[in-house]
Amino acid sequence: MVRPSSIVWSVIAGLTLWSAAPVEAQSRSQPPSRYGYNPHRFELMPYAGFQWGGSLGVQGGDLRLKDSFVWGGVLSFLAQRGSAVELTYLRQDTHLAFDPTGAAPALDSVGIAVNYIQIGGRQEFGHGGKLTPFVTGSLGLGIFDPKSTLSGASAGSDTRFSWSLGAGAKYLLASGRAGIRSDLKLWVTPYPSGDYGVWCGWYACTVVQGTTWVTQGQITGGVFFLF
Repeated sequence: MVRPSSIVWSVIAGLTLWSAAPVEAQSRSQPPSRYGYNPHRFELMPYAGFQWGGSLGVQGGDLRLKDSFVWGGVLSFLAQRGSAVELTYLRQDTHLAFDPTGAAPALDSVGIAVNYIQIGGRQEFGHGGKLTPFVTGSLGLGIFDPKSTLSGASAGSDTRFSWSLGAGAKYLLASGRAGIRSDLKLWVTPYPSGDYGVWCGWYACTVVQGTTWVTQGQITGGVFFLF
């Protein structure tokens, strides 16, 4: 069986060979802008990295996502003045463990796939150099798909609203068609906490459910290609 991570690296190798030829004619035809001349409108970046964190308090203990390898891709539409609109996909195949508190029994961990699909923006800083720092932000979906429950029964996926904040840097290679990018990112998914409160006004009372936050950190790197 072909592993998804093997496909990612095969795509990176093929696109790297395609991007080796310099875009000399294009770079001569137009002058550079403040952020560096770019005749292209899109960037495509397959990436891989490491993700950590992610826990949720439940009755009797905490559910915890184990740290593991991640992979995915980013498609960017390049706008003006160093900004871009980005569509991001991430996948993490890991295990969900139960950390008991008190007399709660320990359970074996189960496999789970974590997927994030989000759309957002990127803003670069600098004055047209090859090395460019940036910040990112996005909104979308977090999909948590366990292979089974902790008791061994089959389980369905759970889709939640999620968002992310990040920062990083990109380096444009001499060909002008490709570069290297690294991101440090925080993923946040709100979950119902199971705690309830009551708020009463002049005419009625309202029951409000509390919220807890599943947060994951990530560091990734990849090669981006301009087209």
